[in-house]
Amino acid sequence: MAIDSIRSNKMRALLTMLGIIIGIASVITIIAAGDGVRAYMNSQLEAVGTNTVIISVDTEEGSDNDLITNEDIDALLENEMVRAATPQLMGYGTGSFRKSTIAASIYCGTEGMETANGVSMVNGSFFSESDNLSARNVCVIDDVVAQKFFGTTDVIGLEVTLEYKDNMKSYRIVGVCKSPYSGFVTDDMLDFLPGTFYIPLNSGITLLNEEPQYSSLYLISNDKSQNSAMSDAAIRILEARHNNAGRNLYYSQDLSSQLDMINDVMGLVTNFIAAVAAISLMVGGIGVMNIMLVSVTERTREIGIRKSLGAKTNAILLQFLTESTIITLIGGLIGLILGVIGAYIFCTIGGFPPVFTPVSIIGTVLFSAGVGIIFGVYPAKKAAQLSPIEALRHD
Repeated sequence: MAIDSIRSNKMRALLTMLGIIIGIASVITIIAAGDGVRAYMNSQLEAVGTNTVIISVDTEEGSDNDLITNEDIDALLENEMVRAATPQLMGYGTGSFRKSTIAASIYCGTEGMETANGVSMVNGSFFSESDNLSARNVCVIDDVVAQKFFGTTDVIGLEVTLEYKDNMKSYRIVGVCKSPYSGFVTDDMLDFLPGTFYIPLNSGITLLNEEPQYSSLYLISNDKSQNSAMSDAAIRILEARHNNAGRNLYYSQDLSSQLDMINDVMGLVTNFIAAVAAISLMVGGIGVMNIMLVSVTERTREIGIRKSLGAKTNAILLQFLTESTIITLIGGLIGLILGVIGAYIFCTIGGFPPVFTPVSIIGTVLFSAGVGIIFGVYPAKKAAQLSPIEALRHD
């Protein structure tokens, strides 16, 4: 009987569902997109390494004598908790091959920079420790540069020229890596971004005209559980070597703790926006209640006839409660489908996949049914409590 009643008023039922559909679709899209962003950011940070700690020097309080040196790096590597260590110098210049040129982001560091920067190799290999110690002019380029210059990533052994200010050097390619911008931007946008070039530290400091002293250093532990102990030990070693203990010139940043903080913030933002979107569900529920009250008024005589023929109060209550639940449940399922479609569209534009969890899917369907029950109770109870005699007298 509840289904027949909905079929006889299709347009009214659809308009009643509209608030539920919009609310459910909004919540599903926001939660899936929010979880997708969070998962994508986690994967990117984990690629860099949650076992990475950045040791920095307070350059405002300290002097050049407090900066980190190559000898400090060797001392830090003697600690069994330290798997790799690298400073990172950076400069913006130009990369060229024959008549082709590209803006270049030039990164200089030790072989540990591969882990510290989460470099993903496509072809060849990252430069080695011996390449750095011998200050060889070798480099790793990203796949966008390889395609622009050579039309392929099979370029091992070929040479490119890097120019920084007045300095110019030729570098032999030993590896091709995935562009660090991949996943963050579309393929079309990659053509307008600078190419990435990784070169050994001892070769790079002459190109960038830098001194072998560094204001920050990446340390990679064997396991992220050692991050805190490793950073404390590293700071003590640096203070002892530079004789500046007690001045608090060195401080650490743990990427693992930053990842946890990002997760917490993203969770709060997603939940807040989802809660705002859920307000439309409450509006939709009020709409359901309003239409069910109208339905009770329209069908007062029908209710009186049914009760006079022996229908019990609970039967009348169940009929109208079922009707409101079906309306919201159908609205919830339609909203669920539209929410999934919306999440895929939004995330495709953003360049990351949506994440759907059983809790969000099942919870949404149950919530939509719950809205029908909660907001259908009062109209159903009102219908069930009608006096048969008074209902029969109703025009």
